[in-house]
Amino acid sequence: MNINDIFKESVSSKTLMPSKSKRKLGATPGLRTLKEGGYGITDTSNIADGIDSEQVKRVKRSESDNSGDDDDDADDDEGGRFFSDGLTTEEKDVMTWVDNMEIMDDALDQAAVQRMVVRLERAVSKNTEDRIKHANSPQLFAESEADLDEALQRLLLLANDVQYLKVLEDLGTLPTLVGLMAHENADITLDVIQFIVEVTAEDTWSHEGESTEERELVSAFVRALAAHEFFEVLGQNLRRLKEDSDSFEGEADRMGVFQSLSLVENIVSLDSTIVGSIVSAMDLLEWLRTRITRSVYSRASSKGSTTQADPNQQYAAELVSILLHSSWQHRVEASSGQLGLTLMECLAKYKKRTPEDEVEMEYLENIVDSICMMVSTRAGKSAFIEAEGVELLLVLQQQQQQVARLLSLKILDYAMSPTYSDPAAKDAGEDEAGQSRSLAASMAKRYIDNRGLKHLFSILMHQGRGSVQKLYKKHPETDDRAVSCLASLFRLTRRDSPEHWRLLAKFASTQTDDSSWKLYVDRIVELNIEYFERVQGVEAQAGSDGDSDDESEADSDSEMERYTQRLDAGLFSLQMTDIVVAFVAEDPKAREHIEQRLKRKGRTLAMVAEELAEYVAAREETDLQAAPRKRIIQRIKESHEGPLTVAHMLSHIE
Repeated sequence: MNINDIFKESVSSKTLMPSKSKRKLGATPGLRTLKEGGYGITDTSNIADGIDSEQVKRVKRSESDNSGDDDDDADDDEGGRFFSDGLTTEEKDVMTWVDNMEIMDDALDQAAVQRMVVRLERAVSKNTEDRIKHANSPQLFAESEADLDEALQRLLLLANDVQYLKVLEDLGTLPTLVGLMAHENADITLDVIQFIVEVTAEDTWSHEGESTEERELVSAFVRALAAHEFFEVLGQNLRRLKEDSDSFEGEADRMGVFQSLSLVENIVSLDSTIVGSIVSAMDLLEWLRTRITRSVYSRASSKGSTTQADPNQQYAAELVSILLHSSWQHRVEASSGQLGLTLMECLAKYKKRTPEDEVEMEYLENIVDSICMMVSTRAGKSAFIEAEGVELLLVLQQQQQQVARLLSLKILDYAMSPTYSDPAAKDAGEDEAGQSRSLAASMAKRYIDNRGLKHLFSILMHQGRGSVQKLYKKHPETDDRAVSCLASLFRLTRRDSPEHWRLLAKFASTQTDDSSWKLYVDRIVELNIEYFERVQGVEAQAGSDGDSDDESEADSDSEMERYTQRLDAGLFSLQMTDIVVAFVAEDPKAREHIEQRLKRKGRTLAMVAEELAEYVAAREETDLQAAPRKRIIQRIKESHEGPLTVAHMLSHIE
C-alpha cells in the first residue's frame, strides 16, 4: 500500500493545509475563521463565530453541572442556543480541538516559538523512528506524519511577526527544515515551501509602506537558508515533481511548482542582491527554459506542441520575464545560452494561431517581454540576428492579423533602440554603444530590405477591418511603438543609403503618386500634435501648482518630478514624432505641408527643434538632472548660427 494514499486518507491536505488566500490567524481564531482557513472545521452553521477557549470551558462546565438534569438543560437558553445538549458530537470534538490549541490562544512570543520548535523536532524524530520501525506498514506511521504536518502548519504563525524568525536560526531549526525538503511524503515538503513563501511574501515585511527593519529580518532569514543549501535542495525538488498526472499527487505536485516559483518571485521583491546566487544554486534558468516549452495539456491534444499554455507554464514564462528585468547578468546569460533560442521558438508558435484564453495571452506577453529584455543588450541583439529574429517578426506581421502582430512591433522597437552600457563592458573598455548601434543598423537594413515598411505603415495607418480595428483600440500603445520604430529606422540608416531613400520616399511626392504621401505626413503630424497636447496639459497643471512656490524651491528634485510626469504623459513619443518630422521636412514640398498642418494647432518647426534639443540633452545626461540638461541645450544652440532648426538637430540625432 502506498504511504501517500494512506496519509491523504487519514490526514488530507484539505484538513491540515491553510487556505492559499494567505489569511493569517489571530490569537483566538473563531470557528468560522478556522473553517475558511482550511483548518479542519467542516460545519459551523450552528456555531457562533469568535468562540474562544474560555467559552468552550464554560460549555464543558455547563455539561458537567447539568448532566443529571436534562429538563433544566432544555430550558437553559443562552443567546438563542441550547448549550448542554445542543452540541453534536462533531461540534464537541471541534471545541475540544480548539481548546487544545493553546499555542493559538497564547500571544506569540519567544517562549511560544520555542515550544513550536520543540514540538516540530519531536514530530520529526517520532516520524523518522516510526518510518524506520514500520517501513512496510505505512498505516502505522501515518499518525506521526499527521503530527509532523500539524507542527509545520503552526510555523505559519511566524508570518504575523517576523522578528521571531531569528529564533529559528538560533535554535538550529533551519537544518531540520532543509532536511524535510527531501521527505518521502510530498505534502511535508510542500508544508516547508509554503512556510517560506508566507514569511517572504511582500505583505509580511511591508505594511503601509516599506518597513526596513522587517525587510532586513526576512532577508537575513533567506540568507541563512541559502547558507544551509536550502535553494539547492529546492531546485532538486522542482525536478522531482510530476505535474503531468491527473491524480491527487499530480495536483499536489502542480501546487508545489507554483509555490516554488512564488518563493523566487518573493525574493526578487525582497532583496535583488541575492537573487543571482539563488537562481544559480537552483539552476533555475535551465529549468524554466524547459518548462516554458511544455504544457501539461499536451497529452490530451491532437495538435502536439500547439496546445494552449497551462497556468504553471504561464507562471514560468512570467518568472523568466521578472528575472530578465531584474538583472543585466540574467539577460546576458539568456542571450548567450539556449534560453534565448527557446524564447524565439515559443514566439514562433503563434505565426498562424492566436492565444486561446487569458492564461495563454499572458504567456505570450511574457515571452515577448523576455525577448525585449534580451535584445536590450549587445549580446542579445547579436543572438537575435543570428537566430533570424527580424525575419520571424516579418512573418508575424505578414501572417498574423491579431495580437501577435502588434507584439512583434514591440520587439522590433526594443531591438532597434539604443542599448544602455553594461558596467562590466565599460570597465573592460569595450565600445558597447558603438557595437550595439552597428547591430541595430544591421537589423534596420534587414527589415527594410525584406519589405517590412509595408507592414509597419499598415499598422501606423490602422489598416484593417472589424476585429483588427477593435485590436487597435484595445492596444493604444501601438501608435507609440510604430513612431518609435520609424524614428529608429531614420536614425540607423545612412543618408546616402538606398534604405534611407526608400523610407523617405514614403513621405515624398512622386510623378506617379501625388496624394498618398500626404496621408502618411498627415498621420505623423496628427500624432505629433496629439502628444504635444498631452504634454502641454501636464505642464500647465504643474505650472499652476507651482505658482505660489518660491523660485528657490524649484530644485533638481522638483524638476525631475516634472520631467517624469511629462514622460508619463507622452514626452518620449512626442520626441519620436519630432525626429520623423525633422527628417521628412528635408523635402521642400513635405516641409511646406508640415508647416501648414502644424500652424493650425499653433505649432511650428522651431518648437519641434526645441523639443529635440531636450531629447538630445537627456540622452547625453542620463541622470536627468535639470541644470546639466539646460547647459547642454544652451551648448547646442550656441554651436549653430541663427535660430535653432530641425536641420541643426539632425546632426545630433543621427
